[in-house]
Amino acid sequence: MLLTPRPELERRIRQLQASLREQHLEGALLHNTTSLLYFAGTAQQSHLWVPAAGEPRLLVRRVLDRARHESALEHVELLTSLRALPEHLGGARRIGMELDRLPVVQFELYRRYLPGAEAVDVGPALRQIRSVKSPWEVERIRAAARAADETYRALFEALREGMTELELSVAGESAQRLAGAQGMIRWHAHNAFESPAMMVLAGESALAFSFADTPFGGVGLTPAAPYGASRRAIRRDEPVCVDYPTAVDGYVHDQTRTMVIGRLDPKLVRAHEVCREILDMIAREARPGATGEQLWERSVAIARQAGLEEHFMGWGDSRVRFVGHGVGLELDEWPILAPKQRTPLEAGNVIAVEPKFFFPGQGAVGLESTFVVKPGGAERLSLTSEELGVKPA
Repeated sequence: MLLTPRPELERRIRQLQASLREQHLEGALLHNTTSLLYFAGTAQQSHLWVPAAGEPRLLVRRVLDRARHESALEHVELLTSLRALPEHLGGARRIGMELDRLPVVQFELYRRYLPGAEAVDVGPALRQIRSVKSPWEVERIRAAARAADETYRALFEALREGMTELELSVAGESAQRLAGAQGMIRWHAHNAFESPAMMVLAGESALAFSFADTPFGGVGLTPAAPYGASRRAIRRDEPVCVDYPTAVDGYVHDQTRTMVIGRLDPKLVRAHEVCREILDMIAREARPGATGEQLWERSVAIARQAGLEEHFMGWGDSRVRFVGHGVGLELDEWPILAPKQRTPLEAGNVIAVEPKFFFPGQGAVGLESTFVVKPGGAERLSLTSEELGVKPA
């Protein structure tokens, strides 16, 4: 079992404490699983109290022994009840909390047990801190990239005419888990759903857009889960898109590849080549100081020059307005490559770049690879070839 090293946790805590002092906060009380993993190294049911100066305390409701084993923090203690919070917080009155992740009912409980305390949202500060990955974190994403590459090899080997999207998805999910993936993907978004770790969309299935703010939706198996693979049979000469985030040791690598049995329409082949051009452009230009808005505009310009702008990132009213997003402990992290995203990129940002093109009556082609931003440009962490995967009919 890989545990987060103490120096890694200490570095993160120091960054958070600097941010707390900038906001004139006495400390932060964190409760969300992702924050607990990031700052304490454990997902056991807990609250983490990080004072603006001094040692953090992990207050565990359940399970204390596991939390003590998994967390390298020095102070890991039992919290018998929320009523006991005040004694652990030392009378702090101006407290940072994750208000973007806190249900109203739970917030009212905190107000009851911490009377007189002022809650200030630290959610944006936490996301900003997490957006820059350390070398240790990048190595975890590299491990996920290796698992994703093994998964693609199994998918391509399993692909055959007449099998259903669901059957190919199951083959991929099995290979993904055996390659070391944890199977669960965390999202940050409000009302986030539990997404499938494997999306297989053949032909016009890729045009079945759904509720999520993502390029791909899919028919799914039921209105209760209207997303991902269906029982539709895969045919020759149609695009088969496989979008599969892969998480290892908590960290996500995101990847999409397109395959075909037989031959693909030349128009779709050209669109796939344009996807590669966009990825190559971002590899050159995603460096510190560039903005998500600039990279979005450059991507749209490449699509427009190829005569494919109306097909880019969706179709009709179902187009999305981004071409990439951060990944880390969650699938939808910062930065975002989209309009109005003017915060400069930093070295250590990890971004999944996903140019995709959609064609009514035919389906979609697309690519997604994961990069880490470096001073000279972005380094590909993805290992799988970005060529169109062609299997003889």
